[in-house]
Amino acid sequence: MNLKDSNYLKLSITISTTILLLIVFSISTYAISLEVEDRGEAVKEVQSLLKKVGYDISTDGIFGYRTKEVVKDFQANNNLKVDGIVGDNTYNNLKKMAEDIKYVVNKGDTLYEIANKFDTTVQDIKKSNNISGNIIRPGDTLFIPNTGRGGGDEDRLSSNIIHEVQRGDALFSIAKKYGVDVQTIKNANNLNSNKIVIGQNLVIPFQDRNNSGKFSLREGVFIWPLQGSISSYFGWRSDPVNGRNDFHQGLDISVPLGTKIRAASSGKVVKSGWISGFGKTIVIDHGEGIETLYAHNSALLVNTGQKVSTGQIIARAGSTGKSTGSHLHFGVLDNDEPVDPMQYLP
Repeated sequence: MNLKDSNYLKLSITISTTILLLIVFSISTYAISLEVEDRGEAVKEVQSLLKKVGYDISTDGIFGYRTKEVVKDFQANNNLKVDGIVGDNTYNNLKKMAEDIKYVVNKGDTLYEIANKFDTTVQDIKKSNNISGNIIRPGDTLFIPNTGRGGGDEDRLSSNIIHEVQRGDALFSIAKKYGVDVQTIKNANNLNSNKIVIGQNLVIPFQDRNNSGKFSLREGVFIWPLQGSISSYFGWRSDPVNGRNDFHQGLDISVPLGTKIRAASSGKVVKSGWISGFGKTIVIDHGEGIETLYAHNSALLVNTGQKVSTGQIIARAGSTGKSTGSHLHFGVLDNDEPVDPMQYLP
């Protein structure tokens, strides 16, 4: 190598080193450092990330004392230096936590179980996916916020699954797919026949024999315990036995003797026996003071203390007690107060 080549090599090395130092200097110069009185898009981004992981903060792009306190809370909760300043370490941890997880819903999934799995809450999942109810469908993609706040029991519901009828579907094959029986699906959707059509949305009751979380009354929370004609609604009526005007505390459904009666939702049997006027009766406790009552039966098929699942056969229809013919008296009790069952059926 001659002197000219040697000098050229030295010059190249010097230039390369200088460029590398400039890059390193540039990176360190533009490292993130946000604190009180700073403003702009960078502050707004940090506020948005904090909001996304569950902190109560406005995204106004102004780093005020409220933002500082929220940043300090985040730092304390994640074992970071608690100084209220957003540096690289705080920012990177925050950004990582705020990254949504994509999750494809599997058969039988509930929002409660998904929230528990990803250490977040049902409400946060619903908010991130603009879900108003508790129904999710197999195959749906959910964005799971990485809040780390834990799946609380406040929304442990027997969430139903929605199945959209596809070409070739039949009630038998759908029932087999989801592990329920045909009649349960018919009762959940108030179907009088086995006919279904492509594109129809069917409610598939979620089966949970051990549901002990919160239960809330809402439309469609119960399935029909059987199919039949309604002979008497909830409210004032002329008593069919004595003719006096009285208040009917349930729904009378006329059916042939021996018709199978199913649990309207999962819960625990708190009464299986004779009740004056009601005859052979089943009462199921669903939690939170909500009970369902099944009266005038000819046979009782479950025992007191037994846990039952939605759609499980619990009795056979009859005419025991104060009755003029074979039917089911279906009642719903909210903290021992009768309410109209029609409000909570499909």
